[in-house]
Amino acid sequence: MPAPPEVLFDRFFQQLNGYPKPVRPEDPDPRLYKGKKDLLGLEPDVETLLTSIQESFNEALRNEKQNVPEHKPHPPFHFDYIDSAIPNALAFSFENFSFIGITMALVNVLWETCVRLSRSEALGAVLGIKVSPERYEAIHVVLFRLQLSFVISHEYTHHVHGHLSELTFFDEIRSNKTGNLEQQMMEVDADGYAAYHVLAHLMESEGRSHALGLLSLDAEPADIQDQVLFSCFVAAIAAYLFVRPPEPLDNNNIYNLTHPPQAARMNFLMQQAISWCKQNRPALVSWMTLERFQNLMEVVAESTWGSKGGTNWAKQTAFLQSQEGAEYFTKLDKALKAHVQSL
Repeated sequence: MPAPPEVLFDRFFQQLNGYPKPVRPEDPDPRLYKGKKDLLGLEPDVETLLTSIQESFNEALRNEKQNVPEHKPHPPFHFDYIDSAIPNALAFSFENFSFIGITMALVNVLWETCVRLSRSEALGAVLGIKVSPERYEAIHVVLFRLQLSFVISHEYTHHVHGHLSELTFFDEIRSNKTGNLEQQMMEVDADGYAAYHVLAHLMESEGRSHALGLLSLDAEPADIQDQVLFSCFVAAIAAYLFVRPPEPLDNNNIYNLTHPPQAARMNFLMQQAISWCKQNRPALVSWMTLERFQNLMEVVAESTWGSKGGTNWAKQTAFLQSQEGAEYFTKLDKALKAHVQSL
């Protein structure tokens, strides 16, 4: 009888580590990725939410649309959580399964980020939501679900767009590894495709009624609902990209990154989001003005990093708006279009 995917998921990490786990509970565990994370023992509300997200995504992945022209052949999917102290998300293939894994360390980072966002009166004002202790949890859940949905959809894209082989796995959170423009292109491609999936679910599927119910916006006009939901999407994804602090950029190191700098990723991602809006919610295109977007970014940056968040973001943006930054954008955009054409 074939082993279930959750067993194979755990087995992958046991083979990856190359050394046994500690014999005694009191011994230190040096493994970076210890295997599948058992959610039992977490706070009941956290366990329930994470289990619900896992079950809904695995059901969706089992029923993914077949024969999509731009999708590469791939084995069936399974999504699970990883026991690790490293904030990361992984896409890998093993034993005829396409696996997506998110470490509990990343779950915790995103959870705390969304706690700060849900309590930000400045963000509430931009979103058009009254922030109060009674609504903290509702705003938190909406933003946290959006972040996890984006991460999972991003890793899904690495599989279906042929970004990885059976012998490699993709790290989502940028590390000290040396990368290149092709790797950055794949990350931008995954961002854009994930944005399409998350927006479709949030704005036109069951995610809409769930989010509107939590935010108590059921009775609001449809255009107001769209504006709040779209703003929540932008804020949640921006906060996710802010998980790591910005790095100093110059014309040499920018081409050696594994992931584009946050400002560049957000720029490409918003292009895809606006493209989705043009097709499905044209009114949002003119509503999300540059001023409104920049205000939202500054509020999210400060809610995520503190008072200097906006300054750090501005430094990165300044380089990307320079002549060298424009040349970088042109090269990355050219690589992305060539990849999309190849699909």
